[in-house]
Amino acid sequence: MKEKIISNIFFSFIEKFFIISSQFFISMLLIRCLERQDYGIIGVVSGYFVFINILNISLESIILKDHKKYDKKLEKYIYNFFIFNLFKSFLFIILAIVLSYYLTNKFSNVEFVYSIFSITIIYIADALVSPLVIYNSVKFNQKLVTKISFVRTVLNILILLGIFYIPTLQFVFFKDLIVSIIYISLWLFATMKILDLRKIDPINDLDILFIKKSFFEYALWTHLNGVITNFIYKSDTFFLSMFAGLVTVGNYNIALNSANIANILPMILGYQTSIAVSNAKDRNQEFIISNMFIRLSIYIGIIILFLFFFFGDFYLYLMTGEYINKEIYFYMMMIVLGLVIVKSFASPLNAYINIKGSVYSLFKNVLMIVFIFTGIIYFFSAKYFGAYGLAISNVFISIFWFILIIKEVKKYGYKFDTLLDIRNDYQFIKKVLKNDYFR
Repeated sequence: MKEKIISNIFFSFIEKFFIISSQFFISMLLIRCLERQDYGIIGVVSGYFVFINILNISLESIILKDHKKYDKKLEKYIYNFFIFNLFKSFLFIILAIVLSYYLTNKFSNVEFVYSIFSITIIYIADALVSPLVIYNSVKFNQKLVTKISFVRTVLNILILLGIFYIPTLQFVFFKDLIVSIIYISLWLFATMKILDLRKIDPINDLDILFIKKSFFEYALWTHLNGVITNFIYKSDTFFLSMFAGLVTVGNYNIALNSANIANILPMILGYQTSIAVSNAKDRNQEFIISNMFIRLSIYIGIIILFLFFFFGDFYLYLMTGEYINKEIYFYMMMIVLGLVIVKSFASPLNAYINIKGSVYSLFKNVLMIVFIFTGIIYFFSAKYFGAYGLAISNVFISIFWFILIIKEVKKYGYKFDTLLDIRNDYQFIKKVLKNDYFR
């Protein structure tokens, strides 16, 4: 299984490399071409979508846990996941209309409509193809996922170049619409090669009991855990918008988006931990795999801190065109530090609990407590200490989260005895390079 895990990780890193590069370039274009007020609108809308994301339940997340059960009737299960996500997409559209009306009137700015529907379209596109993405990843076919993601990334960049001539949120909306339609079409084409759609009976294959069971026993709790995680990472701008103007929110949003790039690589390792653990042969192999991913996360975390500390000023210069902005740099470093603290340990252990532990217990004993703590800290730090206090609060929240996740995973008899097996990592990397697994 090592070869398959390595291949999946390799293509995941390739995919995220293009995503990181595109996010950097897209953020740079948006920051430089849009008015700062328009970029502040993007920050405000992103903050509100943290709450809309509460309804973005991924029923297909259970594929990570039970994928071996679906192989014989794969078409039926994928069809049920698709129907669930189709109804969810209609709900997104309704919420987007309501939110557009509210924010447009609150800020007396019609540009909010374009930003809201840009994010809505992306949500819908991701939801419709998500079952296929997860299934291919868990079956070690990450190569296909990476190819289609690459096409999406390239299209995003190429079309966005038009913002030099049309620097508006309206243009960004039409760009997202075109890219999303093509992205869905590519997955539909790929589906014809993976699934026999003729086997699907739209009436008889609709299994409400399966949807209900998957929803209440697994998907609901993993979703709420994800919602809280997303809340912690992205709700800063929502709380800041309650006490600061759009320019300040825009500056903080630059720091937040710049720092969140540091979250991508550890997130890959967390996701691949789920895949590897779900295919493990026994508990001992589960611990060895999870500890290996923790070490990799720590290595990457140290590198990330080093890069942001020494090259953060230059990075922000590329993003904003401003040579030195100590305010944005400070926000960014605090957010990055918080991400590294929690992600180095939390992602692999969180993935282990999702597959082998109780997702409900994780929600109740870890994420719910962190959620309440985060809301209180963000509100009062933004109110009394402004953007600086809000940035610093990220570090305290991450330390608190880290302590709780360690306490939770010990309930399952988790063993950290192979965590410091650094020499094995060196030998493992040598073996990977020698055998050329990616050919």
